[in-house]
Amino acid sequence: MLAAAGGKMSHGVKNHPLDDALRARLHLSKTSRFRLTLVRVALHVVDALSRLMTRKPFFALQESENLLHQLKGVTGAELVDKILKRNGGTRIVPHGLSHIPATGPVIIASTHPTGMFDFVAHAGALLERRPDLKVVANVEVEEFLGPDYIVPVKIDKQNRAVSGRSTQTAMQDHLNGGGALLIFGSGRVPKRRNGKLVEPDWRNGTSRISESCGVPIVPAALDARNSSYYYRVRALAERLSGDDNIGAMVGSLRYSSELLEKLGGRFDVFYGDPLGPGTSAQELKTRAEALVPGLYA
Repeated sequence: MLAAAGGKMSHGVKNHPLDDALRARLHLSKTSRFRLTLVRVALHVVDALSRLMTRKPFFALQESENLLHQLKGVTGAELVDKILKRNGGTRIVPHGLSHIPATGPVIIASTHPTGMFDFVAHAGALLERRPDLKVVANVEVEEFLGPDYIVPVKIDKQNRAVSGRSTQTAMQDHLNGGGALLIFGSGRVPKRRNGKLVEPDWRNGTSRISESCGVPIVPAALDARNSSYYYRVRALAERLSGDDNIGAMVGSLRYSSELLEKLGGRFDVFYGDPLGPGTSAQELKTRAEALVPGLYA
């Protein structure tokens, strides 16, 4: 997801708006300033070449940081509204919204087809009905969305949550307080195979937290996918490295561009029949993916 606009100074060095997000996506330490600078230079060079050849940037680093400057200080529902109004307006069409209770604790367990845009789309559909909605997302997103809209989680290079206890406590507190919680079941954007999306196995955390709190789970899905550029660059990085985690890491550098390219379009989000507390991760994944026939393998 996008990180907050910064512009702060650290030891006389300017901190660009997306620096924290780049560090998180590439798992760079805060002291790896030289490596971060190399990454930024490489992204700008690729974007410049892409503008010459296709008239649009590949990673959209400059465009994304310009957007963050424009949205500085804006969080939550106002932030989502301003993003969705860009490029003439993005239309989010919800289906099965009645399956989301207007009050009381509920978990919305969703597919994760595109990355950053997934939260924007669900928030656009849900926030009017559930202004108490929080999303479980990478910790760097908190500065962008604001602490009232996120349960932060730290993820390592292998896509494993390393903030288990604090994240679990925060989820329980929100649900026990009667809140709505949006969780992306796999925690990772899917690959593409033979024209269909292949999402990783869903984590068991959703099932466990729903069972411990006695909360129903609503399967959910966004009918969207990324551009061919995303899948190609991710597949190339995986092929060269022999590591799916590196492929996903490199592919994540296109999340900002993918979001910006979707603004101004029309997208459907689906919410299925509520399932009981403790429903297995595999059942949740199957039910959610079935909401958009033909999208998933």
